[in-house]
Amino acid sequence: ISSFATAPLELIRTRQASIIAGSIPQGRAPGILEEFRLLVRTGGLMSCYNGLGPLLLRDAPFAAIYFLCLEQFRGSLSHNTSLGRWSGRHYTDQGVQIPASIDVMHTFAAGASAALVATALTGPFDVVKTVRQVSNGGNANTLSCIRQIFRDEGVKGLWRGNVSRMIKVVPGHAAMITCYEFGKRVFDGVL
Repeated sequence: ISSFATAPLELIRTRQASIIAGSIPQGRAPGILEEFRLLVRTGGLMSCYNGLGPLLLRDAPFAAIYFLCLEQFRGSLSHNTSLGRWSGRHYTDQGVQIPASIDVMHTFAAGASAALVATALTGPFDVVKTVRQVSNGGNANTLSCIRQIFRDEGVKGLWRGNVSRMIKVVPGHAAMITCYEFGKRVFDGVL
């Protein structure tokens, strides 16, 4: 639901980011409101959802992959005996609560690893979303866009820009889940 609700903003952000300084291409506007008005005026309200298909194909699997991997990685870190004092099991075997610092480290590492996997696996849909959003409605559907990218650039083209995306997404998701879990621990019993 959130991807659908924010799709027009994602479209405008992507289109605005593709503008080269000093030159606004045909069919683009310089500001957020101007871009929104231009989209509605030239293509109707539905044009604000250009690229929604690949956006949903990126975001829904990303969340599923992220949380699946997060739990797997966190469980592996907690139960691994080869990590010594860095393992959660080191403390639970002694009947002691896992220190907050160890819990935070596990959550951050698991969150970063999970985001890395999810970003890598959903990269092609991010590329397709971007291509569809900056092409003013060109490449009528997701599958034809994937085929065109593959034909023009090969498999490598489907992951174009994914390293930059990882640099943005991985630390952001690691910090988000760490703050969330730490907040739960701090406020447990308070609220």
